[in-house]
Amino acid sequence: MKALRVLLLLSLAIGSGAAAQTGADAGREPFLFQADRLDFDRERNVVTAEGNVELAREGRILRADRVALDRTTGVARADGNVTLIEPDGEVLFADSVELTEDLRDGFVEQFKARLGTGSRLAASWGQLQGGTRADLNQAVYSACEPCGEDPSKAPVWQVKARRVTHDRVQRQVTYRDAVLEMWGVPVLYTPYLSHPDPDVTRKTGFLAPTVGHRSGLGARVETPWFWNIAPNRDATFIPVIAAERGFVGAGEYRHLYDGGRLEVSGSLATLDKVPKERAGSGPRGHIRLKGETHASDEWRLRGEFYRTSDDGYLDLVGFDGSETLPSFAEAEGFFDRGYARVGAFDVQELRSGISGDKSPLAAPEFLYEWQGRPSPDGAWSMRAAGAALHRRRDDENQRVTLEGGWRLERFTDGGHRLEVGAGLRGDFAHGDLVRENTAADDNNARLLPQASAGWSYLLAGGMEDLQLTVEPRAQVVLGRNSADADEFPMEDNRAVEFEFDNLFAVNRFPGLDGAETGQRVDYGLQTSLHGAGDWHVDAGIGQSRRQKANRDAPPGSGLDTAVSDIVGRIGLTAGEMTSLGYRFRLDKDDLTARQTALDLSVNLDPLYFDARYARAVGVPDRDPVPDQMEKAEGDEREQIDFILGGKMDMKWSAFGRYRRDLDTGRSLLGGTGLKYEDECLLFEAAFEREYKVAGGDADNRVTVRLVFRDLGNIPATQGVLGAGRRAQTTPSARSSPISASE
Repeated sequence: MKALRVLLLLSLAIGSGAAAQTGADAGREPFLFQADRLDFDRERNVVTAEGNVELAREGRILRADRVALDRTTGVARADGNVTLIEPDGEVLFADSVELTEDLRDGFVEQFKARLGTGSRLAASWGQLQGGTRADLNQAVYSACEPCGEDPSKAPVWQVKARRVTHDRVQRQVTYRDAVLEMWGVPVLYTPYLSHPDPDVTRKTGFLAPTVGHRSGLGARVETPWFWNIAPNRDATFIPVIAAERGFVGAGEYRHLYDGGRLEVSGSLATLDKVPKERAGSGPRGHIRLKGETHASDEWRLRGEFYRTSDDGYLDLVGFDGSETLPSFAEAEGFFDRGYARVGAFDVQELRSGISGDKSPLAAPEFLYEWQGRPSPDGAWSMRAAGAALHRRRDDENQRVTLEGGWRLERFTDGGHRLEVGAGLRGDFAHGDLVRENTAADDNNARLLPQASAGWSYLLAGGMEDLQLTVEPRAQVVLGRNSADADEFPMEDNRAVEFEFDNLFAVNRFPGLDGAETGQRVDYGLQTSLHGAGDWHVDAGIGQSRRQKANRDAPPGSGLDTAVSDIVGRIGLTAGEMTSLGYRFRLDKDDLTARQTALDLSVNLDPLYFDARYARAVGVPDRDPVPDQMEKAEGDEREQIDFILGGKMDMKWSAFGRYRRDLDTGRSLLGGTGLKYEDECLLFEAAFEREYKVAGGDADNRVTVRLVFRDLGNIPATQGVLGAGRRAQTTPSARSSPISASE
């Protein structure tokens, strides 16, 4: 017979039990029946629906091949392809189920459920309570998809337990007498295990541990515990056990509020002392406070305080490999055409052999920049900057810089681009001004007028598949010459990187202290070639010429002579597969390479390769700088660094890294790693060996990460290439805590 679509108010159903049900069902939503056939047994007071049965009430939907509702007991029994859909969208499956008429309580056989983003929970039998809790027996849980070729094959991992409770109010899954199996093999037993629902992003509990080994510490185990204080606040406590040295207690607190944020992290360690380490006799640790707040639409307050007990602590425990720790406090203003900043800045020096007395405290330090609106008459700009520098030794100084400028750009009918500009800069300084071991007066001032004019002409042409552009460019800069009275302190301009990208900059000093003086001519040529297949080549070459030697530039920078070195670059891009960048600086006399940097990236799925080669000749002795070449002395540096990786199949991949100082022939860094990833499991194992620049034993680091999706996550590290350098984790990295103890 055709399907019946019948809306029944069971409180008004035919039979003697109707009146008895009226009071119980008062105020309740009615049942909605849909079935191919509907029968009512008056004597037994049983309503039976068969064939594509659908029963709905209060947002719950029960589907089955057959449903029998005993109106006397208020129990409905469903058999055959049973599906129960909860109001929140969770779907339960069973071979048969007995439920109360409100579909909230009952017993199930051969229970199955799909949770969250695809995790599965199955049990032999169980009990449903109040529509919010399921107590299951002989249960199995897994986030892995069944094998497509053989669904009966054991998944990558699954948890089997004597009893499982799924609390949908607390959004928690709890196991008793649980066994973790991988590929069908038992690997771990625990009497108690608990984790949130798969779709829960933040919940209090233990995170999966991190295991590794590090030279100087031995075996290392982290067991983080995450505290979800509120939607906008959380804390993480990270005990670290170092087998050979002792214990480290670390943690962090994060608070996000209207208009700002606050982060506090730190650690305290009881590590056994090693004589060669530069550490005091007391406890070791660190503290870091970061925060910002938006006081108004225009002003932002931000700051950071970062300190450690001794030079080698953070690197030893693997929290941070930085060579300096910054601390600052500042107020920033953002306006329609301007920007303002005022604050204080300090650093803690961690580099070996570098005294912290050399690092100044800048308090106060300020900057204001304003850019006028472009007009046919040009654009005006203004800048004011200053700082008071304090050191632990006697020399201190204060300085202020005021600068204003005007620039105008025009294009002729023939396509020539003309640019003119003028500026005036005034510097005022007071204090112990020392530069190049030469003491200057306690008070000093200078006025630096400057004018510039530039020209360029873009030529373009090509054929069907090739487009070529050539642009010659020249610039004249006029300014007063340096004088002995101009000996100002160079606090933030100790290194000037002369390259093609800043060839036409009016002032090539990167900081606020330096100012180029004198007269010069800059000239160069830029060209590009675009071809079919999404590839192109960009290149440029140029030089700078002065009336006499540039005494403002540091020796060996390529700018310290009347005729500068020749600088250039070449870039090649071939779609998304290959990119090549080559930058060079050639000696002006014999064209020998004084600086060379080569970057190559090749991505030929499933393989990828990244390499960087750098060489510098005639580099003056100076303090080592982070993220630059490791060698801190001598006049030549040459280094190569490459990464090679690829996929072995859809799930396995491998990668490695190597860095070498070609000048001395010493290895600096080596590492290799292996990775497995599928829809439910992530495994990473990495080994890294870092050689000390100043000699001594190499630092070996081993990191192992094992992540079971939905069973908890572990704090992220900087990956196989930075094994042992622990990065700050984010809320998403702590989204699914796991507890293995009651």
